[in-house]
Amino acid sequence: MNTERARADAGFTLIEVLIAMVILAIGLLAVEALGIGAARSVQRARVQSAYSALASDELEQTIVTINQAPTGTVAARSYTVGSGSGAISGARVSRTATSSDVSGTSPARGGNLKLWVVTVSVLPPSGSTVIRTSDSVHVVSNVIR
Repeated sequence: MNTERARADAGFTLIEVLIAMVILAIGLLAVEALGIGAARSVQRARVQSAYSALASDELEQTIVTINQAPTGTVAARSYTVGSGSGAISGARVSRTATSSDVSGTSPARGGNLKLWVVTVSVLPPSGSTVIRTSDSVHVVSNVIR
């Protein structure tokens, strides 16, 4: 009987099984890392969407204020969103609105038109690990009234 041939057909060696397990483990770790990265990206996108909506709301409120009193002044505003506000909890919001006269204009109501530059910034809470300061939202709008 040929014993050498029987050993070759016996199956996998322990080394082959260990190497296969190491390759499988490395592949599974790579897939897990992709999943974690994707989850972080989704979370950051959700937070940035909420920040954009908050900045748009603040901008719209400022435009309403300007429409109600186009010759007045709009004070700078800065606040932190309260803790019961979900994804935007702790966000820091600041708004500035500056105006300058548009030369050569005299609308029917008298006086020059004003060019308003409204800037709204929404920054993440300090110490945030999910969203970085560079991911903050800044909205600038020009309004002529």
